[in-house]
Amino acid sequence: MPTLLPLLLAFTVARADSVDILIKGGLVYDGSGKPAIVTDVGVRGERIVFVGDAAKSGLKAGKVIDAKGLIVSPGFIDPHTHSMEGVDRFNDERRRNIPALMQGVTTVTNGPDGRGPWDVLRIQTETEKKGLGTNTFATVGFGTLRSHVMGASSAPASPAQIDSMRKLVDKAMREGAYGVGSGLFYAPQSYASIDEAIAVISAAKPYGGVYDTHQRDESSYTIGLLNSVREAIRIGRESGLTTNLGHVKALGVDVWGYADSVLRLMREERATGHMVVADQYPWTASGTGLSAALLPRWAQAGGRDSLQARIADATTREKILTEMRNNLRRRGGDSTLLLINGGENAKPYIGKYLSQVAADMKMPPSETALELIRRGIDMGVASFNMNEKDLETFMKDPYVMTSSDGSGGHPRLYGTYPRKIRRYVLDKPVITMERMVQSSTSQVAEVYGIKERGSLKPGYYADVIVFDPKTIREMATYVEPEKLSVGMRWVFVNGTAAVAEGQPTGAMAGKGLRKR
Repeated sequence: MPTLLPLLLAFTVARADSVDILIKGGLVYDGSGKPAIVTDVGVRGERIVFVGDAAKSGLKAGKVIDAKGLIVSPGFIDPHTHSMEGVDRFNDERRRNIPALMQGVTTVTNGPDGRGPWDVLRIQTETEKKGLGTNTFATVGFGTLRSHVMGASSAPASPAQIDSMRKLVDKAMREGAYGVGSGLFYAPQSYASIDEAIAVISAAKPYGGVYDTHQRDESSYTIGLLNSVREAIRIGRESGLTTNLGHVKALGVDVWGYADSVLRLMREERATGHMVVADQYPWTASGTGLSAALLPRWAQAGGRDSLQARIADATTREKILTEMRNNLRRRGGDSTLLLINGGENAKPYIGKYLSQVAADMKMPPSETALELIRRGIDMGVASFNMNEKDLETFMKDPYVMTSSDGSGGHPRLYGTYPRKIRRYVLDKPVITMERMVQSSTSQVAEVYGIKERGSLKPGYYADVIVFDPKTIREMATYVEPEKLSVGMRWVFVNGTAAVAEGQPTGAMAGKGLRKR
């Protein structure tokens, strides 16, 4: 055995002086929010092992990437996207998550809006074994739990039902969930009172983490935007979790100009010691379903059969239409709702505004929407219901992170991060590149407690991207939402090239992350 010691020492020294990949001479934004410097980044195996002057250090490399004139940063972490929702049912191509990788996104959440799993251990381990293009992390979904325990019921949860949901929250947190997500805007979650939500979600208190929410009202549907922010803050506070306002916005004409007021409520709460943050996507059109956008929640109670019975009743149908007309007004009218995706029966309507479909069907717009829903043609919509001033006000706040809310039929699934870089950093600009990178990397990692990711530091996992500031841009549009972004030259996930020379490699080196 003693004779092996010199050989082991020699191997250790050689490895310390070499890397598998050296990204040389790029403009490096390390994720901290500090200005960039021109330097080198070395990767060995799954980890970053060197940041500095490689020539001065005499560093040897198996492969050298010339990054002169390019930007090097940590891979982006998307805290609110539907790109991996239901990942355990995906085929290989879906799990590769190429639309995210071509934006520089290396880590994504699984199931926001209260749709995350409670069987976190199974989901994360099984899908990692099958192969993941990006890393994933999960929040346990309040909506998933409520649907599992109560179905589509609009009744208050009983003490026994609350206890069942709390046990599932505890299970998910023990298995590595990063917090609890909700979508109190959506049925059947919307039927839960604030007290019910707190009673269930506070089961996560011993573990810490994030309460991430598509809050109850981003407009003037029910309790109003500002009261909804107050509710979200209270749920997080009383549950012992950081509150994150998912895809924060002032949605619809009734609340345009409210961005400053939302940010003020967040600042006031942080001053008490409770951390409140938000994430945001850089688009003025939101994406949701036709039913979610226009139907009153009471009409959806009990599920589809109950809805059909209400539509069939003349008196109830007129009550539904009255509320739908007001909801359509909130969103800016029938010319602001673009029908963007759906099943086979939705194809004749895709790419048309509700106003166009209404003209074709020779019916008023709300009646048209209800008739489509009645036929089971409940498609997705892009709703042009935000203004640029509010969007920029939120974006400039230091406690607002970047997210995509990526979902099928909306260009944000394919183009969010390049769009924010091109439109709001390089062309306007609204924020600096260092802030863009920070809001998309280390800040998300810090808020969610994602260890050893989000920064370019020796010892951290090698989620590293290299992009060209001259060419980076989104190609997806509302008419052609599935066009891949351009400008990403290299994307490494855990040290493996998932994008090389601007092209996806098909590699699946992602991990199913669990909170430690």
